Amino acid sequence: QVCSRQKLEATGPAGVVPFRTMVVPLRSCTSLFLLVAASLAEPAPNFTRVIHQQFRTGNTSEWPPEWRTLSQMWREKHPTWEWRFWNDEDEAEMFRQQLPEFHDLYQWIPICRQTSISRADLASYAILYLHGGMYADLDTAPLSSLDAALGAAVAAAAREDLAVIINIERFRAEEGSMEERGHGGYAEPYATDKDLMFSAAPRHKFFYEVLSGIKDYMAMHNSTVCKADIAAGTYDLMYMTSWGRLSMSVRAWSEHGMNRTNLRFLEDLFLRDREDATYIGFALHVLGHLDIISLQAQPPPTNVKYLERWLENSLKRQEKLLDSGSRAKPHLDLHIADMGSLQAVVQAPDLFILPIAASPSTLPKSALRSLDLKCTDLTTDTTDLGCFTDAIARTLRDEFPERPADLNLLVVFNQDGGIWEGSWDASKQQEFQSERAKLAESTKHEL
Repeated sequence: QVCSRQKLEATGPAGVVPFRTMVVPLRSCTSLFLLVAASLAEPAPNFTRVIHQQFRTGNTSEWPPEWRTLSQMWREKHPTWEWRFWNDEDEAEMFRQQLPEFHDLYQWIPICRQTSISRADLASYAILYLHGGMYADLDTAPLSSLDAALGAAVAAAAREDLAVIINIERFRAEEGSMEERGHGGYAEPYATDKDLMFSAAPRHKFFYEVLSGIKDYMAMHNSTVCKADIAAGTYDLMYMTSWGRLSMSVRAWSEHGMNRTNLRFLEDLFLRDREDATYIGFALHVLGHLDIISLQAQPPPTNVKYLERWLENSLKRQEKLLDSGSRAKPHLDLHIADMGSLQAVVQAPDLFILPIAASPSTLPKSALRSLDLKCTDLTTDTTDLGCFTDAIARTLRDEFPERPADLNLLVVFNQDGGIWEGSWDASKQQEFQSERAKLAESTKHEL
């Protein structure tokens, strides 16, 4: 019975696959032994293979159409991974039951900031801390499987408690142009964003410390950040919970954990009063090459009048470092078969930065929605993922001609192009249906 045709499965903790599941004809006990031995001899890297995504509702009919396609791409490229979706109720229960020390913060922050988006930020850190795996916003997608790249990172770190923050390269319109989140790539390793984050195993302390840093800052500065009048232009929301907070936390992380002194320095640097917050908001990611030591060596002036001069001088200093080939942190070669040179920026032994994502300016969310429609069979309402993926890959190659194509494992759609946060209200739905009807009519005429 043991030697008959059957399914041989590797077992492990939920979401953790130490080696491949195989379905094979087993002709003898000898072949069974050899297959198991071969599988054990070359195990796949041991890390949590779960994809986490979130939105207020799991009813995909209420999602923008391109989100449904992007989410489908995650599952299509990672068929052996678990996909887990989180809605508002799931996340509230998670904080209430598993992280009660942050539950009040989760409940209170949308009241303070008059927006609920920060709750999603808190939840993304909490999910990775409790469960590990890959967190991916719904406006992101993989162009290839992440198994090889993440497996190589875990193998190079020689530890299972590895956190990986994804660096996102963005288009530089012209020399010296500014992008508040930075232009990314190896030149600006700290141009990170919370759209994409990974933890090889549950309970990585980094994500817990990010939550703790937010909680402590909000407690200390309650009267400032919760002012009734928040209409003035400011980037402080992004630095309190979102991409700015993540980049500050990465810079403050070391082999000894979160350096609270360095984190406070960065908070004082980038979470300023409203009159200069908009300007200084550019600095954190424009200075995407400078680490905490470099920033502390020449900190900004306390007088807001001199901030512009300080930023200009800091940018010149950064350019000189880049021209000289200097790097903010050591780089580690990752050995991946059938893939070009990929290096991890080593912030700490348990935290790497990987430059494997790009965000195209020539394919904003509005154009992405049109692309999704063009790749959809209107008679069956199914999207051709090959058509969709190939078009995105071509866009990245055209927009980033000097970027190695092997690094384009992930794509992030940060450019709104008239669609804020992928909104899918009545007016957007009406626009989409109108475009769909025109396309259907033109297709009918072509036939």
